[in-house]
Amino acid sequence: MKRRDVEILAPAGSLDSLYSSLRMGADAVYVGLPRFGARAFADNPDVEQLREALYDAHLRGKKIYLTTNTLLRDDELPALCDMIAPLYEAGLDACIVQDIGVLSLLHKNFPDMDLHASTQMTLFSGEEAELYRAFGVTRYVPARELSIEEIREARRQTDMEIEVFVHGALCYSYSGQCLMSEVIGGRSGNRGMCAQPCRLPFTCRYGRGHFLSTKDICTLPYIPELVDAGIDSFKIEGRMKSREYSAFLAYLYRFYVDFYLEEGREAFAALVGNEDSRFWKDYKRCLELYNRGGFSNSFLFEKKKEEMMEIRRNGHAGLLVGTVREVGKGLVSFDTLEELQYQDVLEFRNEDGTREYEYTVKNPAQKGERVCAKFKRGCHLYCGQPVYRMKNTALLTEIRKRIAEAEDKLPLSATWMAEQGKPIAFSVTGQGVTVTIHGAVLQKAQKQPLTNADVRRRLDAMGNEKYVWETLTIQQAPDSFVPLGEIKRLRREGIAAWERAAVPTRKAGKIMLEPDRIKTPPVKQYAAVIGVSDERQLRLALETDAENCLIHLRLGDGNDWRPDSLGKLLNGREAAISLPRILRGAGYRKWMKKWNEQEKDWQQIAVSAVFINSHRSLLFAREYYPQAAYYADDNMYQENEWAKAAYERMGLRACIPQTYGRLAVMVTAGCVKATVGRCDGRQETVEMKNPKLDTFAVVCHCDTCYNTIYTKEPVRLQNNGSTLRLEFTWESEDEMRKVMGEWNLL
Repeated sequence: MKRRDVEILAPAGSLDSLYSSLRMGADAVYVGLPRFGARAFADNPDVEQLREALYDAHLRGKKIYLTTNTLLRDDELPALCDMIAPLYEAGLDACIVQDIGVLSLLHKNFPDMDLHASTQMTLFSGEEAELYRAFGVTRYVPARELSIEEIREARRQTDMEIEVFVHGALCYSYSGQCLMSEVIGGRSGNRGMCAQPCRLPFTCRYGRGHFLSTKDICTLPYIPELVDAGIDSFKIEGRMKSREYSAFLAYLYRFYVDFYLEEGREAFAALVGNEDSRFWKDYKRCLELYNRGGFSNSFLFEKKKEEMMEIRRNGHAGLLVGTVREVGKGLVSFDTLEELQYQDVLEFRNEDGTREYEYTVKNPAQKGERVCAKFKRGCHLYCGQPVYRMKNTALLTEIRKRIAEAEDKLPLSATWMAEQGKPIAFSVTGQGVTVTIHGAVLQKAQKQPLTNADVRRRLDAMGNEKYVWETLTIQQAPDSFVPLGEIKRLRREGIAAWERAAVPTRKAGKIMLEPDRIKTPPVKQYAAVIGVSDERQLRLALETDAENCLIHLRLGDGNDWRPDSLGKLLNGREAAISLPRILRGAGYRKWMKKWNEQEKDWQQIAVSAVFINSHRSLLFAREYYPQAAYYADDNMYQENEWAKAAYERMGLRACIPQTYGRLAVMVTAGCVKATVGRCDGRQETVEMKNPKLDTFAVVCHCDTCYNTIYTKEPVRLQNNGSTLRLEFTWESEDEMRKVMGEWNLL
């Protein structure tokens, strides 16, 4: 495997981060503009700045991907196209996209640009990713909750490029499946404005803690497994982090990936196995740049979900550098576990993770040295108390020096060929591109001939240009004469010709803003859809008018529907079904095994519609219910007409919006019960409150091992369509009767 077989993809929350990361080892960066990216509050560049960055990156053989990974309204699509058109013409390498409508729009208008399916599309397999090949998708970012075994399986299912998060922060919810920020404060994560409510402390019957706050991930020790799994791009999270963070992590991942590719698994294992090796020093540097309660090995390698959580505190945790030994009147002493430098910031921390005292180091100290420091009156310091370094000034200084010293000039090779009586040929080579231009016919010198050294000296006179000759070959006939101006002209025009060849441009055509629509066959229109969670609710729902109400059966997730009993209850009445939202890995295989055992019984039920709430459920419906009508569920977002048209081409009808029901604000691979060590495999509901007393109900779906977090109270929304949709979760019969009575269904 060669170096370029594995791409290091770094975050760029600013122009400074962009240039620094590319100089320090990143093969590509992902960056947003002021609009339409999932990090609206980053210091994003403007279009002209990004055009210049594209030109610089392409000269160096690097790539830039634009994040357009939010949901867009119809009125925003013209501005999106206007924004991307000049970047497309400048050679923008790809757009990262969540909205299927945006996918369709960009593929139609910018067909020569790669499109990457964002992790916010919640794709679990290569089979699901293949659904989007027709939309121009060449790469996908699978859900960050997948295990390394699932990544290997996905690699066998598709030849699309696979991009995987290997370092940085981790959302608690499946990306794209979180509405909590929007519900609490109106700041939608799907619109780039997440307020990170998952980092807040919550209160439940298990106590108080940051039950939804995950540790950051670091997979440096697992580089051989990641490479051998066939991952094409190692993605570092962090567009809201500093340029030092982005650049140094790009450098480290590039270095250790190359080390493994060049030296092999045995040498890499020896490096990781040596506690005193450079590897573990670099690992500590990663911790000091940013970590939340230490690192987890990510869902890729972590077997215990509780090990991925940091429930005591939120924010940077620093590095343990000492333990308090003595506490006197206004003085504290501690033994150092690491070397301390001037301007380091240290924190004395309580057992619950809270900060008790913080101060800035004035006098350096060696590892193992006992340090004495003053502390403020009123602070409770005690023997055995841990001391953490929150800012490593020496590390930041070192990184900034590395960035400043990183090679900024681009190496090129050139050949000067000059034969008597023939035009001079000057060739320039770089990034696998060679151009040759010709000058005047070489003349014989009348007086002082021009030597090879003279030509070299003049070609070397680059001034402040951004290039340097890596090799410069001079082949010139003796006793020759070339005017100085001709040498300078050939150097200048040769480099310019190489730039034009090395950075090809494209031409954007006329922008098409109206989507292509297809005619869908008519289906029966219902006055209402009634979603039920168990047979008790089904019996009551069946009291409604059979001609006007469609019963929606939500399968799986502990409901334990028995198809033989269902068949008797429905008695030939048509029904709609939906599958568990999360069907992947072992949970999917377990669910499918149960389904296959009961398939004959299920096929006796008149399923006229399937609510598609995941890409896996679409594949399932196509296989088992090819004649049913497919409706996009509310988490298969259709914020614009392009999205509706795209789903139509996939066989999905427009979503029937929910009129009544509890909102699912998160769907999570993490489990609150597992986090607090109470996993017993029994499905139940846990109530939680945040500091503002917003209350949520966490439903643990133990059959397929995921949680759904609902608003505690049901929400009544305006019915803008012709069909009511009432979704019942755990309502009693009286509550159901009251709700259905409100809409005259009983």
